[in-house]
Amino acid sequence: MGFWSWLFKAENRTSNTGSLQEIARAPDSHRASDGEVVATLESPGLETVPPAEEAGPPWWAPEGATLTEPPEIKRPRLSTEARALESLLISHFDGHDLSMPPLPSVVERTLAHLRDRECNLRAVADDISDDQVIAAAVLRMTNSPLYRGLHKITALRPAVTRLGTKALQTLLMHESLRAAMFHGTGQETELAQLLWNCSLASACSMRELSCFTTVDEEDAFLIGLLHDIGNVIVLRIAGTQKKLTQYEVDIDTFDYLCAECHQEFGELVAEHWKLPDTVKALIGDHHTHPEPDDPLRNERLLVQLSDMINAMLGYAPSTAYNLMHARVVQDLGWVDRPDFRACLDELPRRIEETLSSL
Repeated sequence: MGFWSWLFKAENRTSNTGSLQEIARAPDSHRASDGEVVATLESPGLETVPPAEEAGPPWWAPEGATLTEPPEIKRPRLSTEARALESLLISHFDGHDLSMPPLPSVVERTLAHLRDRECNLRAVADDISDDQVIAAAVLRMTNSPLYRGLHKITALRPAVTRLGTKALQTLLMHESLRAAMFHGTGQETELAQLLWNCSLASACSMRELSCFTTVDEEDAFLIGLLHDIGNVIVLRIAGTQKKLTQYEVDIDTFDYLCAECHQEFGELVAEHWKLPDTVKALIGDHHTHPEPDDPLRNERLLVQLSDMINAMLGYAPSTAYNLMHARVVQDLGWVDRPDFRACLDELPRRIEETLSSL
């Protein structure tokens, strides 16, 4: 279940408490209009048979949904503290005096090996073994639903061999992003977990959907994982301000500030981490609908579709789209593809598997 779905369900459980109490106070039976006594749930001697559940519409076609494109994000009414935080964030767009999340030293060293065409995977495994957290992540990902084979792997060298150079690069970025999100005290919060789940859900969606395009599945996973990386800067600055001013940003305000600032901050992090040019370009501009001759057209469309899917599955603020009439699905040419619909049916389960395994 996505974070936002969980949050909304929790609120609904609270709001329904009153109606449940009324049911508890109701008598054991009541009289219909014609005088017949009708038994309720607590009437002795009678078994209650629940009504058969009718199959509802699939999650990707919610009843009554009309949205076909992401709505324009409106600036909410911000408190004085929130406006001050917004101004502070914008003042850092030029990168001046901005503390960037660092790449772990093992990641930097290992990436240098992986970029070498004559890469020695044995040496890569030795490098990774210097960091127990990353070594455990390699084993975890090797045996995850994304990569697992017939047999479980428990040693680092065969795990590195199974993953290969491209998947290892993705994994190192995965661990670097995790470290950046949960770095320092006070950041292991709902907001950090929200961002992490959203990033992983996007990565999984893009990987699953890439099979319908020419985009490599590892590239798709990496783009989905990192395209909103600028949110990490918003999280870190909000955490610092909380320590200084005791102001704790609420979820709605945080979501707005991320939407407003993530592309600008994302470009700065992408440059600092020396990410591939393709990933940099998508991080810096992924909300604009691509032109037909855009060399990154498929990648941009996949990013936009994964964002919509996140909102429908509860990994982002809930939004109901008419997905099969969405411009992005039409441009991809998937409206009438049964295999695309079958992939959508399986996607919630695949995302949950990925989140629980990584």
